[in-house]
Amino acid sequence: MTSFSPSVHVSKAQVRQFLVDCQCLDGTASPNPKTVMHKLECIQIDPVALVGRNQDLVLNARTGICESELLDQWLAEGEIVEYHANAASLMPVEDFPLLKGIQRRLFARLEPELKALGSVAEQVAERIEREGPLPARAFDATFRVAGYWDNRGPQTKVTSHALNLLHDMGILRVVGRVGNQRLFDLTLRGLSDAVRGSWENITEEAADAGLLEKYLRAYRVVDWKDPRFGWQPGPFQKRRQMVMTLVSQGKLTPITVDGVAMPYFILTSDLDALDAYQGRAEEDIDEVPIRFLPPLDNLLWRRQRAVDLFDFEYAWEIYTPEMKRRYGAYVMPMLAGSRLIGRVDLRSHRKENTLQVLGIWWEPGIDVNPNLRLRLGQGLESFAQNLKLTGIRVADNWPNR
Repeated sequence: MTSFSPSVHVSKAQVRQFLVDCQCLDGTASPNPKTVMHKLECIQIDPVALVGRNQDLVLNARTGICESELLDQWLAEGEIVEYHANAASLMPVEDFPLLKGIQRRLFARLEPELKALGSVAEQVAERIEREGPLPARAFDATFRVAGYWDNRGPQTKVTSHALNLLHDMGILRVVGRVGNQRLFDLTLRGLSDAVRGSWENITEEAADAGLLEKYLRAYRVVDWKDPRFGWQPGPFQKRRQMVMTLVSQGKLTPITVDGVAMPYFILTSDLDALDAYQGRAEEDIDEVPIRFLPPLDNLLWRRQRAVDLFDFEYAWEIYTPEMKRRYGAYVMPMLAGSRLIGRVDLRSHRKENTLQVLGIWWEPGIDVNPNLRLRLGQGLESFAQNLKLTGIRVADNWPNR
C-alpha cells in the first residue's frame, strides 16, 4: 500500500461525528431546505417511492420537511438542475456549467446512436424548440427500440429514447416534473445570463476540475477505490493518480483511521473541523432522536465507507429477488447521533393514510432498552407526520431482533 506523510491519525468516532455534521444530520443544521441543498452539493434522485421519493426523504432526514412538490417547484423555477453526478441527481443551478465535460464526452459517445434514429431526434428537438417544455408522453410513436433499461428486447418508444439521448448529450435539459414524467426543454433556455454565460465559456478541463472539487465537498472523506470518484468514472489507476496529485497540491490530506486498512483522504481545509471532534464522546443513543435514512442517502453513497467507519453493512434489496432478501425491499438505516444502530422496513399507504412497519433489525451490541424503544416510537411518529400520514401500522409477524 502506498504510504503518505504526514498522515493524520483519527478514531472512528471522530470521523463519524465529523461526517454526520457535514451531512447536516447533527440536528443543528438550518431547517431551511435550500441551505441544506447547497451544503449537500447534490441529492440523488430515484423513481422508487415505496415510502417516499429518495430526494424528498434526504431532505426530510435533515429538515423534517418531506414535500414532493418542493423540489419539483425548485426545478421548474430554475433554482436547481437535474443531471448525472452521483447517478441521476439534483444540484444548485449555478453548478450546471461544471457538467459540461460530462456532456461533451457523452455527446461524442452517443452521437452515432442518435444518428441511427434518423430524423426522429431532429423532429423531437424541433418540436420542443417550437412549443417549449414537453414530456415523453407528448410524442406518439409506435416504433420501439432497445432503450437504456430494456433487457428483454426493444420496449422503449423511439421518441422517448431520442429524448434520453438528447438529454444526456446536453442538447436538452430536464426543467420540471409532473409525477415521474420529466419535462424537457432546450438546455440553455431558461437559464440566467450568468449561468448561461458560464456554461458557454467554461472549458471542459475547468468544468472537470470544478466538478471534482464539488464531489470532494459532497463526500468530505474519500478513497480512491470509489468507482464514482470525482463523478468522472475511470480506471483505478486514474483515480489513484488524481488523489496523489491532489495530495501533492496540498488539497487533500491522508488520514489513518483506527482499525481501518483502507487509506482515506480529507480536504485539507477540513482538518481543523475534524480536529474539533478529537476526544469528543459520541452521543448517548438513548437520548437523541432516531432519523431514518433512505437507501440512496448521501451518507450511504459509499457503501464500503459505511462498513469501515460506521461498522454498518448495507445493501438496497429492492432489486434482489424476494426469497434472497436478507431484510426487505425498502430497508432504511436508523441513525442515532453519529451511529447507525439498525434498520427498519417501512411502507407508506396513502389510501389508508398509514405508515406500515414491516420489520426492524438492531445492530449487534445495541442495548435495546425501554428508552431506546421509546425513541424509536417517537421517531416513527415524527416520520409519519412528516409524510402527512396519521397512523402507524405494525406487522403482526415483524422481525424485531
